[in-house]
Amino acid sequence: MNASHPGHPGHPISGAPTPHAHRAFTLRRVPLEPGSARRFSIALACLGLSYALAWLELPLGHIAPAAADSPAPAAATLAAALVARVLLGLLYAFVALRHAWARWTTVALCLVSAAFVAPMLPLEWRAFPLGALVTGAGLAAKLVAGALLMLPLRKQGDTRS
Repeated sequence: MNASHPGHPGHPISGAPTPHAHRAFTLRRVPLEPGSARRFSIALACLGLSYALAWLELPLGHIAPAAADSPAPAAATLAAALVARVLLGLLYAFVALRHAWARWTTVALCLVSAAFVAPMLPLEWRAFPLGALVTGAGLAAKLVAGALLMLPLRKQGDTRS
């Protein structure tokens, strides 16, 4: 049998996983130091709370007094809100898997969210106090999560001080 034939046991298309693929499945995350693990767990809990509150904002948006001359159709607005929440949940899942790019993207989104949403809270409070409470609680959870995710995550056995 020829070595370049796909049925050959050493050929990458033979059906057997390559050594690199096998390592990728058995790769384990290095445990974090107790302090870093606690901060990371609290940050994930805050992200989960803000995510749940973001979903709670959807039905509250239908209860709130709406502007009569809204330019966007309700179905398009709802679809955009659903897609945004699903994508945010996916990003938070990558944060939980400790991907650095997702962590720093989340920190940036938390800070940008605070910068743009916080100034609108007093106006929302006058129009719909329950919505402002939910939005403010979600914003506070995002800020705590963003602050905790900015701190370094030290792995066990890390000798840096």
